[in-house]
Amino acid sequence: MSRAPASLVVVLAVSVSGGCGTEVPEPASTATLSISASPTPSPTSSPTPEATPEPTASSGPDQDMSTPPTRPAAFNGPATEENAKEVGRYFLTLFPYAVATGDLGAWNELSGTDCTYCQSVRELVAGIHDPGNHGTGGAYELGFAGVSALGGDRFVVGIEYVETPSRTVAPDGSIVEDFPDTYSMQAQIELSWSDGKWTVDGVQVDEWGDNG
Repeated sequence: MSRAPASLVVVLAVSVSGGCGTEVPEPASTATLSISASPTPSPTSSPTPEATPEPTASSGPDQDMSTPPTRPAAFNGPATEENAKEVGRYFLTLFPYAVATGDLGAWNELSGTDCTYCQSVRELVAGIHDPGNHGTGGAYELGFAGVSALGGDRFVVGIEYVETPSRTVAPDGSIVEDFPDTYSMQAQIELSWSDGKWTVDGVQVDEWGDNG
């Protein structure tokens, strides 16, 4: 199974096939975000995904993920679709770093107060590090991305990525948990820009493709 807490989902202001229900009220405005799984996006999709290299698993479960991801210049604004996409990518890569180190500073800086998924990650990280353990591996190989503007400096960013194998390791080096499989995943991240900063207001994570 994937390490990411995919079962804790916030429904965003988008139409998602097979989406799960939630206690959070559905936002008033709606938009449709389409992410193509092939290098050539459909000319009728909205928005058109950026043609980036197809994600492939290249990292093992013992990889050191303790180096913090580089914060993009887009973090400082302005509120454009391209900047929202870059901040969404950055936010995703904070997950394996937090699992490896227990450092939630950057994660908390972006997380909105109503983001249930963001809180679930905090709890997952605390469950690993409170007993003195740490995570290894689990790098995210990012692929295609799309973005939809909702108006009022709000965006939904969709990103396809590969979650690589990972482990939870005890202080003595023994393996506490093993996640040996590679998963093709899709995240949809609702972002807003207000008072000179980005905020993640909700996240939905689903498996896609062949994860058998």
